[in-house]
Amino acid sequence: MTVKADFSSAEPRLSIRVACIVRSDRTAPHYRIRAIGGTGRDGRSWRLSEEAAIAAIENERASFYIEGAGGQRVGLTVGIGVGKLYLKTKIDMDSPEGLLGLPECEER
Repeated sequence: MTVKADFSSAEPRLSIRVACIVRSDRTAPHYRIRAIGGTGRDGRSWRLSEEAAIAAIENERASFYIEGAGGQRVGLTVGIGVGKLYLKTKIDMDSPEGLLGLPECEER
C-alpha cells in the first residue's frame, strides 16, 4: 500500500531517503521527474509530487537525499532551469542526473 506523504504539520525538519522516481514522458531533463518516492521506517512505500517536495525543501519542512556510492548521502536541492523549479542532487550541475539514475517507483 502506498501512502501520500504529508509535511504540513509543524514538526521538526525530516531527512528522507529517496529511492525511486516517477518519470514523465517529457524529454527535457528539467521536466523528466514527476514525483519522488521511497520506503518509510514503517516499511510502507511513499510518493511525493515534485512540486510538493520542492515546497517542503523551500519551507524547510523536510530535506531529501539519495544514497550514493558507498552509502554516502547526497542531498537534494531545488534548481531553476528553463523557467521551471526542479529537483536535483547537490552535486548535479544543471541536469538532475543523480535522480534520473534512480529506478522507477512501482505502480500503485
